[in-house]
Amino acid sequence: MIYQQNTIGGDVAVFDETKVYKEVGRLDLGGNFKADSVALSADYGELYVNGSTRMHCWQNPLADNESVFAAFDAHTLEERWRVPLVGQVEHFAISPDRRYVYNAHYDRKMVSRVDTQTQEVTPISIANLGGHKVRVSADGTRVYVGSIVWGSLDEIDAEKMKWKRHLTFEDNVRPFALTPDGKTAYVQLSRFHGFKIVDLESLKVTGSVDLPELPADHPVSEAQYPFTSDHGAEITPDGRHAIFLATTGHYAAVYRLPELELVTTIELGMQPSYLTVSKDCKLAYISCRASGELYVVSLENFAIKHVLKNVGAFPQRVCVDH
Repeated sequence: MIYQQNTIGGDVAVFDETKVYKEVGRLDLGGNFKADSVALSADYGELYVNGSTRMHCWQNPLADNESVFAAFDAHTLEERWRVPLVGQVEHFAISPDRRYVYNAHYDRKMVSRVDTQTQEVTPISIANLGGHKVRVSADGTRVYVGSIVWGSLDEIDAEKMKWKRHLTFEDNVRPFALTPDGKTAYVQLSRFHGFKIVDLESLKVTGSVDLPELPADHPVSEAQYPFTSDHGAEITPDGRHAIFLATTGHYAAVYRLPELELVTTIELGMQPSYLTVSKDCKLAYISCRASGELYVVSLENFAIKHVLKNVGAFPQRVCVDH
């Protein structure tokens, strides 16, 4: 199954790959909540979804925001439980053992950790506002939170549930990916067409890579906040490739690791924004928010296998059960 979150639509569409990608369900959080992120439990039996009553609160940062984290039966889409969260949540990341989910907050200097077994919510203080993307190290000991306001990467000691340190960049932090060995992060910034290389032991920038040049008629980024140039970074589970989305360039760039050698670029729909990779590293799923499409790409020959049309209003986060 494919679970596709739609930011403007506020729902999650479900597609069955065994039925030629037929839509088999659509999930709504109810009330005024709009879904933001999706993930599956270890046995693929539960679907986790968070959401807020208000999206993009930078347009009105003083507004009252409410958020929720909920678990659903991944097959029937029946709700199993939900817990309230404060403020406006952004993206979340799930621990390697799939027990703990770390929710970023845009309007709070905190991360909310949800225990999926006990439903306990634990707030963890961090240094900066504007929490956006979250990643958990492969060993589960560290959590990283990127700020879309202060341009920082906060590091949390997951075992002690305490903020440890942060690194500040010259622009807002967008998606980023961690290598499986936990030594390196590749970080996208708002108005930078490429990514920064960060040594996670010293928490310092050690290099910078430009993505392939954009056509002359393509802007480097959006004309207004949050100035999205590139949005989407993922490393395949086997650690062999890193994939970066050029949102204003409408393509994906595939790099071979650890050399960071450009393998190919894959032309996509309008504004690719998020991707995930199957556990066997054979397929990548890439949402294109402006064209309302979801691309299924083979990572064996880097060819487009299928394109799902009209998957929802502004599709972004996506997860799959394989």
